[in-house]
Amino acid sequence: MSRQSDHNEHKFIKRRIKAVAVVLALGILTLAGRAVDLQWVQADELANKAEKQRYRQFVSVAPRGPILDQKGRILAESIEIPSIAAIADEVPANRVKELAKALGLSYKKLQRKLNKRNGFVWLARQVPPTLAATVMALGIPGVRQETEWQRYQPLGPETGHLLGFVGIDGRGLEGIERTWNTQLSGAAGLRQVRRDARGHSLPNGSWLRQPVAGEAITLTLDASIQSIAYAALAEAIREQNAKGGSVVVMRPKDGAILAMASWPGYNPNNFRRYHPGEWRNRAITDVFEPGSTLKPFTIAAALASGRWQPDSRIFCENGSMRVADYTIHDDHPEGWLDVTGVLVHSSNIGSAKIAMDIGADSLHSMMQKAGFGRRSDTGLSGESSGIVLPPERWGPVETANIAFGQGIAVTPLQLATAFSVLANDGLFLPATLFADRLGQQTPKRIMSASIAHQVGQMLEYATSKDGTGWKAVPAGYRVAGKTGTAQKPNPRGGYSKGKYNAVFAGFAPAIDPELVIVVLVDEPKKSIYGGQVAAPVFRHIAESVLPYLGISAAPQDQLQAAKQNDLNNANASQGWQTMAVKAAQHSFDNESLFGMSMREVRRFSAQRGLRLHVHGSGWVTRQKPNLTSVLEHGQTLEVWLNE
Repeated sequence: MSRQSDHNEHKFIKRRIKAVAVVLALGILTLAGRAVDLQWVQADELANKAEKQRYRQFVSVAPRGPILDQKGRILAESIEIPSIAAIADEVPANRVKELAKALGLSYKKLQRKLNKRNGFVWLARQVPPTLAATVMALGIPGVRQETEWQRYQPLGPETGHLLGFVGIDGRGLEGIERTWNTQLSGAAGLRQVRRDARGHSLPNGSWLRQPVAGEAITLTLDASIQSIAYAALAEAIREQNAKGGSVVVMRPKDGAILAMASWPGYNPNNFRRYHPGEWRNRAITDVFEPGSTLKPFTIAAALASGRWQPDSRIFCENGSMRVADYTIHDDHPEGWLDVTGVLVHSSNIGSAKIAMDIGADSLHSMMQKAGFGRRSDTGLSGESSGIVLPPERWGPVETANIAFGQGIAVTPLQLATAFSVLANDGLFLPATLFADRLGQQTPKRIMSASIAHQVGQMLEYATSKDGTGWKAVPAGYRVAGKTGTAQKPNPRGGYSKGKYNAVFAGFAPAIDPELVIVVLVDEPKKSIYGGQVAAPVFRHIAESVLPYLGISAAPQDQLQAAKQNDLNNANASQGWQTMAVKAAQHSFDNESLFGMSMREVRRFSAQRGLRLHVHGSGWVTRQKPNLTSVLEHGQTLEVWLNE
């Protein structure tokens, strides 16, 4: 019994040993398999996991490329600025309130930020260095100071509409910053930060990929001229209590845009304080009816047709004319004028008659070739093409209205580009804002040089003391230009009562022009006239910019001698025998003072010993009596003058 019992117990022990051996063998096999799995099968994956636990990687935005003016002066640049971030799961819960107070955030808001994720999270971006120093002095685990790039524009509101602005993530959102975002942005870098055994981030770090700064962009803009233009515009708008306005300054010889300013301004360095409607660049987005500033191109089309010469005469219906069921008026009634007089006196009726004579196709062709009705291709987003209806939709009324700048809509930039044609011997060059594009466009002739000179000479006479644009002329310089006073259209198809745009467009010096300047003032309150509101802005810009460009003013006696020389040397084919000059030559023989200036009338009355009674200003359009021969010494001569 005992022997049998021992035998059974021995068998049981052997079975247990075998079972244990099997279990051990299986365990060893399992461990071996696991080791193989870990060492070979999952080696790469586990190594990556370990690496991720030891390191964290962060994308670092590259600094944007600078925007420069034509002289290399900075218009926009990226500057280093601190931001506060955190590894959310490393921030102790008992220090969140302390951190929130230092950051100037509510406890709940900061807690929401930290609860969004366990890893990297921004707490406060682009903060003042003093705030960053205060936060980091707390020594809170997981809180980090990172360096970011903030966009800064030294000229602020002066260039805001043109350059636009950049969002907090370094992406351009408006203006040149948006249009050229890819070139300016560069390539982001990748930074790696090491963590200790407890998972806490260690200071410093290393670059896996260095950020590459964006490209620099150089504009044709001149920072000094931009500041001058913006200041002159702002002063006029404040003085007139106007709604807004814009200025474009161009160099006609190559189409370079030297300044482009809009008002009201906004500061792109703090753009969130402004309404989006204030961000737009009015010089390219806002269209307006150009009014009388379009008449030079009507005259140019008439001269190009061969049917009209500068001394061709036209009856201006004494201020009122019916076209179909529409009545056209002149502010100052005129009788007979020559083509020069139509432009100088700014006769709507004279312009309308000329346009209806040459036809819609000829007028439309000139408008189109001058750049109206299409975008200027400056590379700026948001540019308007303006409004020029196809000629088949022009009836007599439309043809007449467009001749004096109604029924057509243009941008200030388009008007400046068109006036550059007159200043550049009849050659069209597209407006250019980027320096690397200068010289790449082939000039296109849209009118003969002689026609451009003839119209330019008419425009210079329009800025004489007897013209509407005399307030545009700086002392010591000669200017060619045209005023415009355009009633604003309303949404119902008519015109808004009491709402006007005051405009002046011109170039200086009148001979060998270096500047084309267009000024638009939207809804001025004290005066509505371009000659009173916009022309002085032109003068303020020109009298500062011309000396800056090295173009010295001439003494007044030299200017007068030069003008007289122009009058003496010009002939009828050159178009400089203007209505006023011819009238002065013939008036004594004809006993009519028609076309004389106030100075000439005063001289005439003094020579004859007559008493003079004058109404208005400009040139004589009516006199009483009709014949001066009936007047005796001491009697009264009454004259009416109109601009």
